[in-house]
Formats: sequence, C-alpha cells, structure tokens
Amino acid sequence: MMNNSSGACVSLSVLAFGLFSQPATAQVAATEQIASDAIVVTARRREESIDRVPVSVTAINAEQISKQNLSGVEDLQYLTPSLTVTSNTDRTSNNYTLRGQGTTYGTDTSVVAYFAEVPIPGGGNGPSSLFDLSNVQVLNGPQGTLFGRNSVGGAILFTPARPVNNVEGYGKITYGNYDEFSQEAVVNLPIVDDKVLLRAGFTHRKRDGFTRDVVNGTRYDNIDASAARVSLLIKPGGGFENLTTLNYSSFESEGAGIKLSLVNPAGVAGFVFPTLAQAAADQVAWGPRRTALSGDSLEKQRLIQLVNTTTVDIGDTTRLKNIVSYSAWRSNRRLDVDGSVLPVVEYVKSPSKWGNVQNNNQPAIDQFTEELQLSGTLADKMLDWTVGVYYQHNDPKHTVSRQRTFGGSPNWEDRGDKLTSKAVYAQATLDFGTLTPSLEGLKLTGGYRRTSDKRRDYSDNFYPVGATPAPGDPCALIANTYPNCLVRYARNFKAGTYTAALEYQATNELMFYATARSGFKSGGFNLAVNPASIVASFEPEKVKDIEVGAKGNFDLGAAKLRVSVAGFRDIYSDIQRPVVLSVTPVAVDVINAAKATIKGIEAQAGLNFASGLSFSGSLSYLDAKYNRFVTPFEGDFSGTRLPYTPKIKASFIAGYEHDLDMNRGSLTATASYTYQSRYKNLDVFDPDVNVPSYGLTNVSLGWNKVMGSPIDLSAFITNVTNKTYIIAKGNWFYSLGFTTNLYGEPRMYGASLTYHFGS
Repeated sequence: MMNNSSGACVSLSVLAFGLFSQPATAQVAATEQIASDAIVVTARRREESIDRVPVSVTAINAEQISKQNLSGVEDLQYLTPSLTVTSNTDRTSNNYTLRGQGTTYGTDTSVVAYFAEVPIPGGGNGPSSLFDLSNVQVLNGPQGTLFGRNSVGGAILFTPARPVNNVEGYGKITYGNYDEFSQEAVVNLPIVDDKVLLRAGFTHRKRDGFTRDVVNGTRYDNIDASAARVSLLIKPGGGFENLTTLNYSSFESEGAGIKLSLVNPAGVAGFVFPTLAQAAADQVAWGPRRTALSGDSLEKQRLIQLVNTTTVDIGDTTRLKNIVSYSAWRSNRRLDVDGSVLPVVEYVKSPSKWGNVQNNNQPAIDQFTEELQLSGTLADKMLDWTVGVYYQHNDPKHTVSRQRTFGGSPNWEDRGDKLTSKAVYAQATLDFGTLTPSLEGLKLTGGYRRTSDKRRDYSDNFYPVGATPAPGDPCALIANTYPNCLVRYARNFKAGTYTAALEYQATNELMFYATARSGFKSGGFNLAVNPASIVASFEPEKVKDIEVGAKGNFDLGAAKLRVSVAGFRDIYSDIQRPVVLSVTPVAVDVINAAKATIKGIEAQAGLNFASGLSFSGSLSYLDAKYNRFVTPFEGDFSGTRLPYTPKIKASFIAGYEHDLDMNRGSLTATASYTYQSRYKNLDVFDPDVNVPSYGLTNVSLGWNKVMGSPIDLSAFITNVTNKTYIIAKGNWFYSLGFTTNLYGEPRMYGASLTYHFGS
C-alpha cells in the first residue's frame, strides 16, 4: 500500500563553471548560422544558440560532466534550477520533478527523459546515465508539441557523443574512498574517411556502501554499475546520414540504507509490533550510517536501447528525419519499506525474474518508437517549419511483485500497462524581419500537437491457498482466486496541446521573449479496483503555462557575461494524486483530486574573465500551492504547498584555469556551494513530513596535459564538510504508523588519471 508520490529532494543550482565558456557539442544545422562560441541546444528539435531560444533551458556539456565529477542523473539537480531527481525508497528510480510537477505513484512521469531523442523507459540509465555524452539539456515547462511524449513538467535530453572523422579516444581510471574503483574507455575510428565512422566505449564503476547493517554486516548504498555503447555513422554523401546507436547499461546494489525514524504510538504498526518504538530509538542512537533491516534488500536494473536515426537533405531548404528505436527495460527491487529489523512492510524476494515495486507499476517494458519528421525553411528563411508524426508502443513483460504486510503471508501480483501512443504535430516560426526592416529581430512561433493514448492494462493477483479476497477486491468477481485472478482495463485518452512564442532580438546581445504553452499527462488505472468502479481509471493532468524572460550575452572587454532570467506562471488542473477512499479496509487510489497555481522566477548568470577566472550563480524562487485539494479522510490541503517544491534554491560556483609555461599543461580549480530550503515530502499532515534545508560544498582540481603529455590528472571532494542531510522520506505516520529517512552521501573523495590518444 505505497502511496508515495515519486519525487525527490530538490536542490537548486546553477550553470557550472565552464558552461558559459564551452559550447555544447552538436552538429550545426544548415538552416541557421550559429556563432562559434555559442552554446548549442535542440530545445525546438533544431540546433540553435541557447541565448536565442525563447524558453528556459540548461545545457551541461561533456567537459562540465568531467570537471565536476558528475556521476549520475541525481547530480543534474545541482546544475539545474527547479529540477529534482530522487525517489522514496531507493537511489536508482530516476524520478524527476521540474517546477513542482513530478510523478505520482502509479502514473506516468511529468518530466520525460530522452536518449538520442527517444523516451527512456524507467527514466534513465542509473549511475551510468552521463557516460560519453555530448551534452545534457534540461527544458523547463510543458513540452506539448515537438517531443515524443507529451509532458506537463519538462524534458531532459541525454545526447550521446557522435562519431567523428578522427582516430582518437581516451582511457580513464578513478580511485576513491569506500573502495571506489572505476574504469572508462572510448575509441573513435573512421573506417572509411568521412564516410563510415565508428565510436565505441564502456565504463564500469564499483564502490562499497556507506550504510552498514549492524546485524548482518551488509553495506547498503553500494554501487556496481556498467555501461557500453557503440555508434555507427554512415555518410555516403548527397545529404544522407544514418546513425545507429546501441546503448546498454546495468546496475546492481544491496539496496538503500533506509532507517526507521518515528513510530506512531497509536498506529497499527506499533500495535502489531510492540517493540517497533524501541527499534526506532535504536536506529536514532546508531546514527545515519547504521541500520538494521529485515530480509534481503536489492536494487537491480538493466536497459538496452537500439536507436537508428536517418536524415536526408531534400534540396537546400528541406530535411527529412526518421527515428526508429527499440528499448528493453528491466527492474527488480526487494525493499524493507519500514527500515527496521521487524517484518512490518516488505517487498520480499520474488521468483527468479524481474519484478517488485516500481513507481509507475512497470518494472519490465519492451518499447518500440517510430517518428517521421519533415522540417525546412520557406521564402528565404521567412518561415522555419517542422511537421511530424510519432508512434510509441509499450509492451509490458510479466513480472511479480510480492508484498508482505505486518508479518503476514505475501500477496503476489503481476501488473502491466500496455500503451499505444500516436501523435501528429506541426510548428513554425515566422521571421517578421524578412518582411520589413522595421521589424527586424521580431519572430512569432506557433505549434500544435494532437495525441491519442490507447491503454490496455491488466492486474493478476496471487493468493496463498485458502486465502479469501477482501470485500471489493476484483478477485471476488471470479470463482477461481488461486492461482491467479486476471483483471483487464481499457481506455483511450486524447488531447490537443499548443505552443505560442513571441521573441524580440533587441540587439545582437539581448533578447526578450514571451511564451505560452500547454501540456497533458495521460490518464491511467487503479489496478487494485474493480474495473466497473467509477474510480477504476483517472483522467489526464493538464497544465497551461506562461513564461516571460530575457537572455543576454555581453562582451565586456576583459570579461564575458551571460545572463538569463525567466518568470513563469502555471495553471495546473486535474492533478493526479493518491488519496484514501476507504478505511475499512484501507484503500488508496489515484484520482484527479486537485488544482494548483505554480509561480516562480529563475535567474542564471556567468562571468568569465580573460585571466581564466570565472563565476556563475543562480537563484530561484518557487511558489507552488494547491488552489483546491480536499480529501475524504486525510484532510483539506487547499492552500498548502505542493510536495518537492523548496521555496528557495541558490548556488554559487567559482572556477579558475591557468596555462603553465613551457608547454607543461594547464591547471584548473572549481569550488561550488548549493543550497535548498526545506520542502514537503508528501501530501500528508504527518509530523516530520518536511525534508530539512541543506547546503553542500564540492571542490575539484585538475592538471591537464601533464608536462605536455596526453595525460590528465584530477582530484575531487564532494560534500566537503561531511554534511548529514536527508534526501527522501517515507511518511506513513497516520496510515501505517511510522516514518523513515534516507540520507545523502557522506564526504566522497578520489583521484582520476585520463590518457588521451589521437587528435
């Protein structure tokens, strides 16, 4: 009975040192001239300078990932305003929240992650997500027209490095505390000069856990992650390109070091287990890095993706693009939900197959996508246009979830969401400056998308011999309750979404814009409810967004300044939230329970001096409150803040780079501090429901091309002050009768050696 919203501890941040001085690597489109020092993004499915895109975008390139020792997707939140990456009971779910819009347990995600322009099942590659990338782009706000899956919160684009026409590559090893040892290698080969290009690489990271079980000695929060990638680019000429990428990643851990922190003396868990309060007192006395769990714990996942992208230039002004992909996502989690040595609530060991709890009820998926897109310009670039069709089919693979509550017999369940999504879209930008010189710099963009989602879900429940289904259970409708009870659900969800933007390039350095967008998140099913019930399904979420902003890139002589400011207001309706609809027995189901208004300001700035000194910073303010949210049994949340929405996030980063004399290489140094205010973990009135505020300090040092050699040396320390901070909670004080905490990483330090070869 997990009713946690997927979400995370939000951390505010900024574009890091190097973002404002290094362009995100990308292939420059023929339809637009982009300055050589520009940061190139694809927020509108074409390559543009980040300074001239009329939406809030953060771009993080490969150099930043390396310099700042970013090791997983959770690190992106420290470089991106309004982004949260976390989960409730493990460290690998990759649940994203942008501008207060995230994922509710049992629903689609509000923020869609993409690899090579294809949605990623499960949300990401875990600790290997940042391996050999060209860049990562975070797009804030609804993405309702051009991207594959419609989203209300935003999109995250993971762009793999492309093969290039050079023999080059690198090998890298890293050692750190907690016996961390990682290896990484990439090679790039032109098989046929500028015609057939190959890029291949692998990475493996292993690290001991930092939370120890005082009973059996298990070290939770460990890492054993691997990834491999092969990309083949074929360019026979004539404007034809074909890029095939095979991506593989896997992860396995002993699980998260969850800790029982608080027990309700009048709760059901304490009544069934009278020693639970003492177990909580013991957990507190042991400190944040010691715990004791009942049963075994496991986090395991695997992702395989095959993406083929073909582009054909049709004349000088039109391009045809086709993206076809196959993805296989598998996940298995064994969880001790209560974080104690007592068997209160557990997802216990299942048969030898993938399964157990996953936030979207989908631990195993085979996904197929096909997108055909045509884009180009008309009338001497007066109109820049894109039209396309998108198809996605998700086929659930049979898995087993095995939950045991209050020491009883396990309840087995197999659930699946079979999705077929179809969409057509069109978007165009009109340049008024081509019509008359008096309107130079003024552009208008309009776009529309029609999406149709066909969902065919199922739930198959298993009961021990002799067990009787609870009243209202779907299995009560079927005579044979053992060994299975298969119940099917079916509905279609359709919506139209739009984008409209007005931008004005006032000078070559300064741009103003105003954007209006809408988005929707598909509806779904409560898979433990009678299909004939009025709450068997829930409707889509919807959002209407208005954003105004300004972007500037100024040459100050001895320094360069890049600034962006955005203010936004979102009207968020039909919000999908889990609520208690029955107390005898307790039933928690997702309904369209709420409306909310989300307002905020995001500001980012970077100042680079010719001397090699640089500063960057960010400050964001988020006001996210429910207009109306009244529940039958849990209370009235109207006027309260949405979960995972800290009011203040801030960060400051300083960097320095210095070239040594006599061709002895260059030295780099980076120091960062990030802060977030407290935020509510869930929509409950439980005590201890807020995740406390915290700040983190990280530093890194590097010596590139040591003494003129192809060797780079670097060292890093994260969480320099060894701050103890909470990144997630499990709040069931008034429902199950307890609260749990999950803590962030302690101080981590290490050193890397990288050997480069080739160009």
